[in-house]
Amino acid sequence: MPSDPVEHRPRIAIDRRDAMAAAGYAVVVVLLAVSGATNSGFLGEDLRWPAAVSVTLLLVACVSLLWRRSLPLLVLAVAGTLAAAEIVVGGQISAYFLLFEALFTPVMHGSRRLARVTTGVAVGIAVLAFVVAVALGASGPILLVVLLVATLVVSTPLLWGWEVRHHRGARLAAESLADVEHELAATRAAHAVETERRTIAHDLHDVIAGHLSAVSLHTNLASSLEDQEARDHSLTTARESAHAALRDLRSMIGVLSTEESGTLPAVTLDWPSLSTRLRGRDGEARIRIDPAATDPARVEPSVQAALLRIAAEASTNAVRHGQAPISLTVQVTDDAVTLDLRNRRTGSAVPRSGVGRGAIADRATAVGGSATSGPAPEGSPEAGTWRVLARLPARARSAEPSADSTPSSSDSGSARSESDPARPDSDRSVSSLTAPTPTQEARP
Repeated sequence: MPSDPVEHRPRIAIDRRDAMAAAGYAVVVVLLAVSGATNSGFLGEDLRWPAAVSVTLLLVACVSLLWRRSLPLLVLAVAGTLAAAEIVVGGQISAYFLLFEALFTPVMHGSRRLARVTTGVAVGIAVLAFVVAVALGASGPILLVVLLVATLVVSTPLLWGWEVRHHRGARLAAESLADVEHELAATRAAHAVETERRTIAHDLHDVIAGHLSAVSLHTNLASSLEDQEARDHSLTTARESAHAALRDLRSMIGVLSTEESGTLPAVTLDWPSLSTRLRGRDGEARIRIDPAATDPARVEPSVQAALLRIAAEASTNAVRHGQAPISLTVQVTDDAVTLDLRNRRTGSAVPRSGVGRGAIADRATAVGGSATSGPAPEGSPEAGTWRVLARLPARARSAEPSADSTPSSSDSGSARSESDPARPDSDRSVSSLTAPTPTQEARP
């Protein structure tokens, strides 16, 4: 609920609307006094004060209305007191209008506490006046007038003021909610942009970086080979990898530049191409791909896409930073699929966790699985080996995020692109772009 705006209003200020209201009431006071529309008051003609006194008191009450919005308590104290006195002693009809305004103003423009106090005091005085009139043995007409004043002149402005106040509060609450919705929409838009940015970064890293790593590897290899045929073979492989990288990059740029929704990039990424990439680094790489890994009946397409992306990133790291022997095993069981890639490390330093290793973990988590990457412990039989191990469910089990949760910066892009089956992006479409023929364990 938004805070009451009257709490922050300047304490002394004259609003143009208040000045017009004060002038209007002053005109009514003078006109009714000149017309002679009066009553005898509750004390009778004998104790009634002169009309000049009545008009003076009521004009003073009108002056207090100049601070109706900034000082509503002043209106209650001055206009309310003088109007009540005039009703009891003077009998001017305009006093009823001023009493109405004196009770309405604190409820409408005052603080919530002042509105409650005004309501309680007005109801208490009205009841007390009726009890006193009965105790004094007032006549029937007098009791009827007291009852009318209590029910109409007192209750009507109070009820009206509270109704208007509640509507104003509801309007302020709706405006505040609308502001929050706008801020939330802006936050969601910014998050969507960040998610797309990370998705593009992962796509470029997974696909393009692998091709460029092959280019770098084979060009360096060609420069060190003396055999012309072997050198030509390495340069041919480098050229083909460069062409594939250029083709995939153009495809991604085309998707980014098109306005048509649902457009997918045609990337060069499948199990045979990954096998070729690894064998370019280690001609005797041990590669075993379970045929069920490309069977939608055994492994859900979204899981296939995540598995292929993890394999692409792991293969890129093995080609760039590892050395022979290299092994890749993808095994499918009844309810899970496991990827295990191992290679010898080129040095003792452990690569820091960046885009690549983070993307591997994110893509596995997005479909309800897990993935680890790192060196084997020193002193173990596999010391000096870098291993990437991913275990994914055959059917994605990614949980739907709650409404008040905010994805972390590391997993937002992958979680949206891998696990959401309604979102058409390149990560989910990889399985439909891959060749269906996996390679079995072989040594060329």
